[in-house]
Amino acid sequence: MEHNRERRDTRAKRKPKKRGRGFKVIMTIVLIFVITMAMLTCMAAAYIKNVILPEADLKLDSFNPNLTSTMYYRDPETGNYVEMQDLYAEENRVWVKIDEMPQDLLDAAVAIEDKRFYKHNGVDWVRTAKAVTCMFTGSKVQGGSTLTQQLIKNITSEDDVTVKRKVTEIFRALEFEKNYSKEDILEWYLNYIYLGQRCNGVYTASYKYFGKHVSELSLAECASLIGITNNPSKYDPLGHLEIVDEKTGEVTTSRDFNKQRQELILKSMLEQGYITKEEHDAAVAEELNFDNGKDTQTNSAIYTWYEDAVIDQVLEDLMETYDWSEEYAKNQLFSGGLEIYTCMNPTVQAAVDEIYNNRENLNFTSAAGQPLQSAITVIDNTTGDVVALAGGMGEKTTSRGWNRAIDSLRPPGSSIKPLSVYAPAIELGYITPSSTYVDSPYDTEKGWPVNATGKYQGTVSVAKAVRESINTVAVKVLDEVGTQTSYEFMRDRFRIQLVESRGIGDTNYTDIALAPLALGGLTDGVSTYEMAAAYSVFPRMGTYKEPRLYSVVLNGSTQEVILDNTQEVDENALSERTCFYMTEMLQDVVTGPSGATGTRANFSGQDIAGKTGTTTSRKDLWFVGYTPYYTAAVWTGYDQQERLASGLKNPSTTLWQQVMSKVHAGLPYKEFAQPDTSQMKAVTICSVSGKLPGPACGGHLTTQYFFPDDVPTGTCTVHKIEAPKPSGGGGGGGAGTTGGGETTPPEGGGEGGETPAPETPPEEPAVPTE
Repeated sequence: MEHNRERRDTRAKRKPKKRGRGFKVIMTIVLIFVITMAMLTCMAAAYIKNVILPEADLKLDSFNPNLTSTMYYRDPETGNYVEMQDLYAEENRVWVKIDEMPQDLLDAAVAIEDKRFYKHNGVDWVRTAKAVTCMFTGSKVQGGSTLTQQLIKNITSEDDVTVKRKVTEIFRALEFEKNYSKEDILEWYLNYIYLGQRCNGVYTASYKYFGKHVSELSLAECASLIGITNNPSKYDPLGHLEIVDEKTGEVTTSRDFNKQRQELILKSMLEQGYITKEEHDAAVAEELNFDNGKDTQTNSAIYTWYEDAVIDQVLEDLMETYDWSEEYAKNQLFSGGLEIYTCMNPTVQAAVDEIYNNRENLNFTSAAGQPLQSAITVIDNTTGDVVALAGGMGEKTTSRGWNRAIDSLRPPGSSIKPLSVYAPAIELGYITPSSTYVDSPYDTEKGWPVNATGKYQGTVSVAKAVRESINTVAVKVLDEVGTQTSYEFMRDRFRIQLVESRGIGDTNYTDIALAPLALGGLTDGVSTYEMAAAYSVFPRMGTYKEPRLYSVVLNGSTQEVILDNTQEVDENALSERTCFYMTEMLQDVVTGPSGATGTRANFSGQDIAGKTGTTTSRKDLWFVGYTPYYTAAVWTGYDQQERLASGLKNPSTTLWQQVMSKVHAGLPYKEFAQPDTSQMKAVTICSVSGKLPGPACGGHLTTQYFFPDDVPTGTCTVHKIEAPKPSGGGGGGGAGTTGGGETTPPEGGGEGGETPAPETPPEEPAVPTE
């Protein structure tokens, strides 16, 4: 018993010691925890300071909001600019200021997305705590992000699900609201959110769904629009989603889901005091008309030929003006919110499209299976603006592809003669329309060149040579002018770039030669864009205007001028005298007597002048012509050069007539500009010799206007009164002659159309036509 008592006493004495040891263990654990937490806190603080905070300071001006650029054209009836095409890379966005947005739109966004928006400082701690709780308990996670946090995620494009990203977002939101007002945040948010149908921001979405500016939206429409952003694939009212209830068979569409979401937003607005019960009920009852009012273009949209040309020109000018790379210039064009004011005339372009979009107007296929192609450029004579163009025939299937109106360089054939031969010769005083030349080979040994008709006509006037596109006279006149002078004339007066010298292998090619400059067999060729600009000098009485596709490019937000295309200085390329004579002769090409090559371009109601062109083997056919209003150049051929069937009349002439007759329908008659006619003299001359008529010129008389110094003084010696023939005599004219002084070569040469001879004299190097 005594022993047991001693043992109990011993245990009793030991108990305090046991409690002391446990306490120490607990305190040790607590201390370790505190130290660990302190270390973690220090580490977290260091992490936040060194990793999170450097990323937390966001400046809105450092972000490109990917603004949509817009092309405009001027309505010729109202004079107002009209939207023509939107340009954007990945996001279709037009920025709209918050003061242009209806208050209902702002309230709807706040009510459904962040009801404590005006109370918190960037982070809604209540919603954040609920979201964390739901995450750990496995409940349905409710969105905890504020509008500020959503905006940050949108502009940074950071949406990875990591702790770092969420922590960074919180600190960014807190810092963000120190630097920007609630109005700033709302404006950026509503311009940034994606609203389906490739619409970024409320501006493009408002036009897409309701066909009106965002400022005109009703309460019901505001709620419907804001409802989309939560899940565009579900709430897009123009979407094609259909959900079938397996039990009832009831079908719920995207539009139904949008209506449900709209009513939820309206209910939230009512509960939060943004609207009255009457306003709520009226908005719920309002019928929504989704009329898809403005077709917002997508990346897969097909730009028109004109739009393609404007895009290329603006890109080129941005790179040249600011020394930008092509990639950077593209980014600015498609994402910089630019306003591009084009020179397109919708009436003229519609006439071009009506003809060129219809493949039946040129429905021919080559032996190799190529479809026959064509291109046209139309220029306003007064302004020098390119008002319409088409880079191909038939339906356009790609954007920014090969634009034949600008990109294709093709030999112009005889359509080059007015520019390279006759205008320089008149300007420099070598010829007048009444000057005469012998229609015979320039190189008698080679018999070069031949004419399209295979005939030589003896003495002819320059006017007749132009009218009938006589090759021999063009070569002889050019020989007087000089090939170097002609080359410089083309380059400096008409801005057409030719090849001065190019070595390919052992062969040197040059356009400074008789064959290229007189007959149009150029090394590279010319485009319809260049030819229309050059020919427009004639109706403009000598002034060259640089052709332009746009007038000005502005920054859409600041209205700062980015590119100014209105400051081009007009250049005096030709005298009025030269232009008057050239127009007189080129009118005869279209309206002249038998032998004129361009009569199929004629239509009633306007004065018309122009010139045809056909290259060797009929591989390229041209017509370049003008009225007092417009100048147009048309090319026809195959993309990979092939001969056009000889039975096919020059389709360029026909296409020119089809387009221009529509363009001028309803326009009043207008004469070509004239010099002071009081200083000119009307003189009757012999149309063959260009001299004053003799007694035998009765059937060859014509009246022309001349400047005083150009009036012919000599008398025709071509026509003579023949003495009576003795009876019984045989004879007639000498061998190789025809009536009227015409001679024929021993054998016919040349091909159908105005084809230059395939051979060139020894001193003329061969010039490729491709």
